[in-house]
Amino acid sequence: MNRFSGGKSIAFLFCAALIAANFGVRAVFAETPEDVNELQSEITERKARVDDINTKLDQYRSKIREYAGKSASLSTDLALIENETAMAELDIAATQIEIESQNYVLAALEGRIHDETAKLDNEREMLAALLFSLHAHDDRSVVMAFFGATTFNEAFDTVTQLEQVNNSLTQAVDATKLMRANLESDKSQHEEKLSMLGDLESQLGERVKKLDMQGAAKEVLVLQTQNSESEYRTLMSELRQEQSSITSQINALKNKIEAKIANDDLGGDTSAVTWPLTGIITALFHDSTYPFRRLFEHPGLDIATPVGTSVEAAAPGYVAWARTGQQYGNYVMIIHANGMATLYAHLMRMDVAADQFVARGQQIGLSGGKPGMQGAGLSTGPHLHFEVRKDGIPVDPLQYLP
Repeated sequence: MNRFSGGKSIAFLFCAALIAANFGVRAVFAETPEDVNELQSEITERKARVDDINTKLDQYRSKIREYAGKSASLSTDLALIENETAMAELDIAATQIEIESQNYVLAALEGRIHDETAKLDNEREMLAALLFSLHAHDDRSVVMAFFGATTFNEAFDTVTQLEQVNNSLTQAVDATKLMRANLESDKSQHEEKLSMLGDLESQLGERVKKLDMQGAAKEVLVLQTQNSESEYRTLMSELRQEQSSITSQINALKNKIEAKIANDDLGGDTSAVTWPLTGIITALFHDSTYPFRRLFEHPGLDIATPVGTSVEAAAPGYVAWARTGQQYGNYVMIIHANGMATLYAHLMRMDVAADQFVARGQQIGLSGGKPGMQGAGLSTGPHLHFEVRKDGIPVDPLQYLP
């Protein structure tokens, strides 16, 4: 074998080794088909489930709009509660499935990023080795001797081949870097979405609580009306009379009690409102999903809390009354300064009496609300109903609470 053929063989083998190494990296670091297929199958299956749930949610929304457009009746209210309960269950399921799906997407992206990073490291090592071979020596004779070429043209051809491999490797490195950057960007976007879904997951507890109370609403409504349309209309009339009576009585007492507050010179902003207890809010002011909204607009906040939780006065003032009503069960009304009043309903026990002064944070009773319990009133589960009233009219407590 002459020096020419030997030099050509060395160059060929070196190029072939580089190319083989490049493809070898792909084989070693690429995800296995089984892993890819399994992850993609999980993602596809969950997407199909979410799509199916969204279709059903649309159907329930349509039914709810249909019933909401009908006149108030027991049958309509029961149908609304049933559809809203089903919709809440599906909404919770869809959120859980979406979180699972995003976790699978992230797992797939992380696997691809790992593969592309390993591939990039390997390509860089090969590129460095090739550049070292090309540029380690400037002496043409040394280059020619290295490749065993007998003429400069032979060495030049060999070096040209190596430079072509160098260019190909450089392009491969750039392409891999771009691929990894794109994958990192995709991962970042999915992590942001997963963070948002995580927030939703943290709210699932609230949704489940709300769902439990919605589920109990049907039973409570049937019990309160004895499953009779005429009893339903009677209940509606009584509840509205109760609300009207509360408003008029507050207005009658307001000036008298506010004068006492002024004489006591309590100092500070006695009308500033604080939370009466901590818990999960299951119904908002004028909540559009409140199960009894056809009977009355929800005039405050429902705060889910175990039976027997201490309920504290939200501001200093005088107790207007501590009594039992059909809607509120056992409830306490406190009048504060500047036309403000607060109401605490569904209490299992009342610890204050009319005309008694209470300080901010003082215990006024214990929470109740469990259906069938004494003093529960029209309640679907253990919670405190809390209202803020301005000049006797219910206002959104969240506008006043810290």
